[in-house]
Amino acid sequence: METDLPKYIAPNPYNYTKTDFAKRKRDIKAMIRDYPSVSPMWCEWLYDIIENMPKEEVEKIINEGLWEGPSKFAVAQGGVLNSVEVFNEDFTPFKENEITAE
Repeated sequence: METDLPKYIAPNPYNYTKTDFAKRKRDIKAMIRDYPSVSPMWCEWLYDIIENMPKEEVEKIINEGLWEGPSKFAVAQGGVLNSVEVFNEDFTPFKENEITAE
């Protein structure tokens, strides 16, 4: 049984050519190899941002260390927990008389 489903076309918001896509794939693969603790999705985002940013701005970010250090968006603000469940190693809930300080 044949159906006429349209072929999926991947989005191309940066208007990459086939050569650009091949270069992107190669460079992201190298980033993932060189930085295994970084999420592959972050490597893709970073590649797209840097590749489509003016070169002067990229040099400013590198030379002035603008992206080094903790993010202003990921700072823990503290707070109060309203409800917490504590579990044993086998994921059964602790009973109040089982909790001891170590």
